[in-house]
Amino acid sequence: MIKYIFLTKDNQVTEFSYINKHDGKDIICTPSQTACNLGCKFCHLSDIDNLKVRGLDWYEIYFPINYIIEDLNLLNNSQEKTLLISFMGAGEPLLNTNELISSMLHIKWGYIDNYKEVRFAIASLIPSMNKVIYFTNEIKSKDLNCKIHFSLHFTNNKQRKEFMPASSNIRNSLALLEHYTLYTGNKAEIHYTLIKDVNDTNQDIDNLLHLVYGRAIPVKFLHYNEKETLNCFTSNRISQFTKILEDNDIETEFYIPPGRDIGSSCGMFLIDLYKKYNLKCDHL
Repeated sequence: MIKYIFLTKDNQVTEFSYINKHDGKDIICTPSQTACNLGCKFCHLSDIDNLKVRGLDWYEIYFPINYIIEDLNLLNNSQEKTLLISFMGAGEPLLNTNELISSMLHIKWGYIDNYKEVRFAIASLIPSMNKVIYFTNEIKSKDLNCKIHFSLHFTNNKQRKEFMPASSNIRNSLALLEHYTLYTGNKAEIHYTLIKDVNDTNQDIDNLLHLVYGRAIPVKFLHYNEKETLNCFTSNRISQFTKILEDNDIETEFYIPPGRDIGSSCGMFLIDLYKKYNLKCDHL
C-alpha cells in the first residue's frame, strides 16, 4: 500500500492510497472531502477540533488519481485489470454527490479504453434519506458501476446515534440500500466493525440477523482499528457472528483494513499529519 499526499488550491492536505492485493485490480482509495466532522467516536479524525471541511471539486479527485496511475505505470498490461476507485478516504461521499459523480464520469471516460473495467465504490453512514435517493438516481441516469458500502456498525438506533451522531434510521437506510441494488443493478454490502462489549453481544447477533435477513446484501465484518483516546477494543466474536449469519444463508466476509502503518487505515487519513505538527485545520 502506498500513500500519496496532495495540496489543494486553498492549501488543504488530501491523502490518497494505492492498494494492490494482487487480485487483478488497481485500487485507488480517494477522499470525498478535505476532512470529516461528522463526529463518529471510533474515527481517529474525531479527535481533531475545528476541522475545515469542504467537498473536493471533481478535478481535485481526478488529477491525483491520474498522477498515481502515471507515477506507478499502472497502464502497463492494464487491459487485463480492473480500475477500482474507492471513495473511502476522508469525508462522507453523500455530502458531495455532484462532484463525486463528475469525477467518476471523467475517470470512466479517461480510462475505460485502458482497463478491462472501471468501477467505483463509496463508504457511507447514510446521513439522510434524500441524499441516498439523489445519489441513486444520479448513478442510474449516468450508468455508473458503483458499489455502496453501508457503514452500519450497530444494531439499534440509540447506540448508533451515540457513536455515529450523523447517522440516519437503520431500517430506513437498509430499505434504501436494497432499493439502490434493485434500481441500479449495482452491488451493496453492509459494514460492521465488532467492538468488544459494545456491539458484539448475543442481542446484537440476533438484532443483526433480523435486520439483514432476506435482503440479499452481504455483511462484511471489519477488524476494529483501535485508537488511544477511546476505551474500546477489538472483539474476538467474529466467528460466532459469521456462523449464525451464514447458517441463515447470509453471505459474510471478515476484513482487516490495510494501511495502518502509513496512516491509511479506517478513520486514519490525515490524522498523522495533525498529530505530527500539532495542527488545527485553520493553521494549514
